[in-house]
Amino acid sequence: MRAYHLAGPAALTGIALAGFKLNRFLSQWIQSTLLCGLKRLGAEPDHITTAPKGWWNDILTWGANGLESLLEWGVALLVLWLKVKVTKYLLLTLMAPFMSALAGAVRKRETGTETPFKATQILADLARGVRTALVLFTLETGLTLCLAATGLFLALFAAPVAVLLSPVLLVVGWMVGAYFYGAAVFDAVYEQAGLDWRVSLRAGWSARYQLLGIGAVFSALLALPAIGVLIAALLGPMPCTVAAARLTHSPSP
Repeated sequence: MRAYHLAGPAALTGIALAGFKLNRFLSQWIQSTLLCGLKRLGAEPDHITTAPKGWWNDILTWGANGLESLLEWGVALLVLWLKVKVTKYLLLTLMAPFMSALAGAVRKRETGTETPFKATQILADLARGVRTALVLFTLETGLTLCLAATGLFLALFAAPVAVLLSPVLLVVGWMVGAYFYGAAVFDAVYEQAGLDWRVSLRAGWSARYQLLGIGAVFSALLALPAIGVLIAALLGPMPCTVAAARLTHSPSP
């Protein structure tokens, strides 16, 4: 089973090579889109700073400069968040056939049941990985944006409450990411049991604490500074798949 561990770094290397230009493209696209929206609203920073001098325009100029800095840092953080999420799900998609094969190997060892190998199974696993990743990415992004909107609303209209609840929102957001990673790992295990991907996601909710525990390991590794993505790719998908398969297929004591 140790050979499966090489799949993570190999997939990550391919993602990193493709992700450099994607990162730059996303930054430029988001910034241009936001500036275009501000221009239509008449709040473009360049337009404000070239207006006639006056106390009101001085306030607007100060706000425009602050808005420009806020957009720059906000876009950088947004792109970083998107890059981490896209990398995670691309990694899971590319490794879906390996995770499924590893889950099958663990199932055979634990139960003696073997799934017959088919040449077309690799493509089927990859297609299922793409579909599952898209669904989970959409759900996770939607929930995360709802949490972000809640935090922004509280910051604007109830600042004291926002200060108190911001740690809670951060923890909940982290738990959301961990749960959906666990769901992707358990999907490879449930596939070996013959479950459709929709049934797999519903079955995952019934074992949500196990999903959260498995996903928490990957999320903790991913959060490591600088080397987190590499460590998560090396120590995340395959060990987590083994743990999930053993939790599912091992006989109860």
